[in-house]
Amino acid sequence: MENQKVRAVKRSGADNSSLMSTSDLLHPWLALLGITAIFCLNFELEMLAQLDSLSLYLTAREIALDGIVALSVVLGVAVLWWAAMVALAQIVTLIPQLSRGRAFILWRFGLLVPLSYLVFTLFNAIRLAFWPAWHPSLIEWICFSALLVVMLVGSFMRVGIPKLIRFSRVKLAPVAWLHIITVAVGVCLLWSDGVYLFRDYVHTTAPSATQLPDVYLITIDALRAKDMSLYGYDRATTPNLQRFSEHAFVFDSFFAASNFTTPSTTSIETGKLPWHHRVFHLGGFLRGPAQKQDLAALMRDRGYYTATISSNFLASPILHRSMSNYDAAEFVVPVTSAGKASEYSNLVGLDTLYTLAGGFLGQWAGLMFYADTWCWRDGYWAPAEPVFDRARDLLERRDIAQPRFLWAHILPPHDPYVSPAPYQGRFLQSSKLKHNYDFIGYRYHSPPAGTTRAELKARYDETISYADQVVGDFLDWLDHTGRLENAIVIISADHGESFEHDWLKHSGPHLYEGLIHIPLMIHLPGQKDGRRITQSAEQVDLLPTILDLTGGRIPDWTDGVSLKPALEGKPLPARYLFSMNLEPNSVFAPVSKGTVAVLDEEYKYVNYLDMHREVLYRYRTDPDENNDLSSTQAAELNRMREVFKQKLAEVNQQFTPRH
Repeated sequence: MENQKVRAVKRSGADNSSLMSTSDLLHPWLALLGITAIFCLNFELEMLAQLDSLSLYLTAREIALDGIVALSVVLGVAVLWWAAMVALAQIVTLIPQLSRGRAFILWRFGLLVPLSYLVFTLFNAIRLAFWPAWHPSLIEWICFSALLVVMLVGSFMRVGIPKLIRFSRVKLAPVAWLHIITVAVGVCLLWSDGVYLFRDYVHTTAPSATQLPDVYLITIDALRAKDMSLYGYDRATTPNLQRFSEHAFVFDSFFAASNFTTPSTTSIETGKLPWHHRVFHLGGFLRGPAQKQDLAALMRDRGYYTATISSNFLASPILHRSMSNYDAAEFVVPVTSAGKASEYSNLVGLDTLYTLAGGFLGQWAGLMFYADTWCWRDGYWAPAEPVFDRARDLLERRDIAQPRFLWAHILPPHDPYVSPAPYQGRFLQSSKLKHNYDFIGYRYHSPPAGTTRAELKARYDETISYADQVVGDFLDWLDHTGRLENAIVIISADHGESFEHDWLKHSGPHLYEGLIHIPLMIHLPGQKDGRRITQSAEQVDLLPTILDLTGGRIPDWTDGVSLKPALEGKPLPARYLFSMNLEPNSVFAPVSKGTVAVLDEEYKYVNYLDMHREVLYRYRTDPDENNDLSSTQAAELNRMREVFKQKLAEVNQQFTPRH
């Protein structure tokens, strides 16, 4: 009799749940497989959309292993969603008037939400393929999403629940089982590869008899020299660093190796330019022997205890794959939910710290980002204080007898420029740009809606003041505890920030002064006086300089030179400096795309390989780069172009494909 009723419903196409038994109607495990299949299909769409960009720096096997982790997360989310729907369906049975809604909740609402997300992802993939220049605003996304949901609900409601059950059994269940089996096999592969979840560690080592000075390297994210009062800026953004400069060397013309964090911090670690260390992308990392050719490994050989503390995972040896060279490694997790999620996706041996949010699960990460923007509206997401709190704890440990090499990296003044009190409002007495959600939709070509570049820059300057105070407090602590007297302290940045030339923030094809002109301060043990150094230097000089100052041998694989002669009042050798953005290139092929800047003591030449464009500036007298000399200084243009071409040819000739 029960089966006859079910067949009657199927024949009529009616959606009358009262005519069906509970077991026929709900099929909870089949609903789980249907929900899982839809979530997995959504994952595959996102994966396909990111495949080209990920393959620029990951092998097929690496993509597959990272994808297994992402797929595991997807399966977990599917189970949680299904469990929530089952629980809600059970609650409904407690209300007699809604008892017939159990099937609606499990089969309509349960499938409709992931299906809506799937359609949204498909639309976004089509948008990127056919209209890549169209970037909808948040309001446009909300309106479109609402329209999409209305249309989908209208269509979905016309399909009877028996048809949904049958479709799940015949079409969706096999898809779900295929992905479940794939994850099971993949987890075994990850286990055999020794992949594990990163946790902060501080290991003790055997005492060293050396009496070398401690070395403290402090890098400040996205800090451009042009907005520092230390470098003549009209706002008092860096009074603490200016005070510290009274007993330090300050380099007036110091240049980053790239315009965003991953390649530039890798250049700090390795003393190599990006086209030699081959870290071109946000999620890039060192490979093979290069993982041992870095500053920490060399300092450890000198008898140092090597430690790193970072609040930006892109600046961390965890991502760079050089973590084994550090006796202590700590990652200060951002206070947001996305930050907490990163704590459980930081798998050593994989690239999941970047690929989950920046690749496979980008849409989900975007939703989490928007939620965090509103929930943590009034504070900076990755405050600088915890980095130096951990640094103090590490330096005060009595079970570490060696001299310390400590690299501390803080995220402010990186955007969003939401500094805590009392810094907010110092340079912009306005209600504009006071909250994290004000920065939603902020793009390279335009400031946040309703604001000007000047207002945006004022908030950036306030965040510089915040970073200056926190760094200044740590420097004062070093002084008051007597540690500064016998220490080498180096303060710099990974890259700068742009507010000119209709280009905001950092990364991208441009290498403007705001993006690559960064600070450099060096304090030597017992130094009492400060001095400015006008000779140009570059980021890859840090490794040979630190080694030279501590009596170490400078390796022949570094691209930099020691700056010790300049500290002694001697001239540095005449040479050309380089900065570059090579993101469009594959790390498995010769360099043929991107942007490269070549600098001497007067001129800056920039070649845009993709655009077949070149410019020439006198960067010392034209720091805003308003006057392109490429059409008037033919001899200098040709000289700099030849340097670039010869160096690029040399780099590509030395290139050995890696797989």
